[in-house]
Amino acid sequence: MSPGDLSRRAFLGIAAAGALAGCGLGTDSTIRPGLEVDGEPPVPLNRIPNRPEEGASADEIILGFLHAGATSGERLDITRSYLTDAMARGWIPDSQTVIYDDGEPEVRPITGRRNAYRIKVHVAAIIDTEGRYTVAPPNLWEVFDFEMTQVEGEWRIDKLEDGFGRLLQDQEVGYIFRDFPVHYPAIGWNTLVVDQRWFPQDQLATRLVRAQLGRVPDYLEDAVSTDNGARLVVDAVPVRDGVARVDLDVESVADDTTTRKKLAAQLVATLMSVPQVTEVSITLSGNALELGIDAPLTTPEQLGFVDRTQTSTPAVFARAGDKVVKVGDRLSAVSEQHMRTAATKFEPILDSSQVMGARLDGQELGVLDRTRRELTRYRDNGTHVAVPTFAADMTRPCYDYFGVLWVGGSGLGRETGHRLWAVNATADTDDTSASAPKHVPTPWLGRRFVRAAVVSPEGSRIAVISEESLGTGSTLEVAGVVRRANGLPLKTSPQTFRVGAQLVEMVDAVWVDPTTLAVIGRRDKQSVLQPYLVHVGGTVDEVAERPGAARITTTGDERDIVLITEGNKVFQRSGGRWQSLPALTGVAAGGV
Repeated sequence: MSPGDLSRRAFLGIAAAGALAGCGLGTDSTIRPGLEVDGEPPVPLNRIPNRPEEGASADEIILGFLHAGATSGERLDITRSYLTDAMARGWIPDSQTVIYDDGEPEVRPITGRRNAYRIKVHVAAIIDTEGRYTVAPPNLWEVFDFEMTQVEGEWRIDKLEDGFGRLLQDQEVGYIFRDFPVHYPAIGWNTLVVDQRWFPQDQLATRLVRAQLGRVPDYLEDAVSTDNGARLVVDAVPVRDGVARVDLDVESVADDTTTRKKLAAQLVATLMSVPQVTEVSITLSGNALELGIDAPLTTPEQLGFVDRTQTSTPAVFARAGDKVVKVGDRLSAVSEQHMRTAATKFEPILDSSQVMGARLDGQELGVLDRTRRELTRYRDNGTHVAVPTFAADMTRPCYDYFGVLWVGGSGLGRETGHRLWAVNATADTDDTSASAPKHVPTPWLGRRFVRAAVVSPEGSRIAVISEESLGTGSTLEVAGVVRRANGLPLKTSPQTFRVGAQLVEMVDAVWVDPTTLAVIGRRDKQSVLQPYLVHVGGTVDEVAERPGAARITTTGDERDIVLITEGNKVFQRSGGRWQSLPALTGVAAGGV
């Protein structure tokens, strides 16, 4: 077996294993009569597949079957008509879906095997049975075999590979799938963490609730929770007049009020993402779930959960030379005169120290010197504190929602072998123990070098860019952040979710919303680094090219991305172009 075959099988095997281990959509082939959902799906399933043509050749039947798989619901009966009766009964379309991007595949007979054919495709992504979308690394190819037989003189598919669900061209994905959020309560505080999934759009409310009642994703283990035992009385969630009705088995739901409120908040947040749903009704074996709320359930805020991304406005700082000034988010309005005359609470910062991050409340800046070995904390009272040297090749400082300062790097001295640290930036700086960098265990990193480490807006996930050695190729992974009761980090989840695998080199990243990272990177065979949007559990999208970018941040969302070059030139996204901000040499936004 070639190294390419090994990586291909490993990738597909991991995707399949992750799917089969869960309690989400599952692979049960039993056909059940679902309840109708009012209204059309968000993207109308208006693509009616073609039936097999009389006298079609074996390769035409195979290609016809693949294209006919780009549908869902009752129209899958047409797709099954390409199969023998036995194969049609055994085929589970919602098994693993492989997405390819290299045009129409060629069907070739397999030498030495009668009535057997093979196609080879370039894999772009996989959607597993839990609805998780995983982007494939570059140059990944997959081979699929089909065995054919004749039924009443017409070719039909008699055997598919184990676990074969759908094989779709990338432009066909939208005929069936759309991404939706599934929610989990963060352990220790009242916020919900999003796990983005992709689902066929028939019986959508039922699919979302099945997924929501599944287990916690591996990459969020110990960072979030859920009521693992809860299950539906009947495997259906009908929507009538905008009301999604969820009837849970009373024996399966935890007795305590807190857990029930968390479960209700999860279900409401997830189901309200369906356009046809205007409220959620939750019952226990037909009886109302008592939550102490008289109004219809329409938002998790009714149950005490807070969207932290909407509760605070990050401080934004502009820099010109050694001066840093707090400004609004409209950087284009900041002139050279304003930078010269504006008052600032921060003392001058050395020109040689350009890499910086800002605390959410704007009371502190973390700054790295040119060597990336010296970290200094500048306070808005006109003082600064030099953090004792503990690491080399440190990453851009990132402050999270709790006021914790994160950096990655290569540990020195007692920190040798460590790769990720957190500093309690709310502790008294005179307390050298409380304010000292604390190693955050990340066994999954091994001895890889960290290029960037950024915490998500709600504080429950961290995205890390790492590489085996400088210039050997980058990996972007997301893991849960496990915290103590006081909000300080204890460790990360033991497993990660790899995203943006199409990018072979990455140097910096920033969260632009709860499920999207803006990344400076490049694809295979691309010569220059440029910004991309990497959706966690989704696609990788190009942003307008801006050569020379070395650092990235945002003053708002993906529309407000800011790029900074090695020469400290600043550009901000403005529609489909990059606007130069000549008055500035740097930007830092709180919490990113």
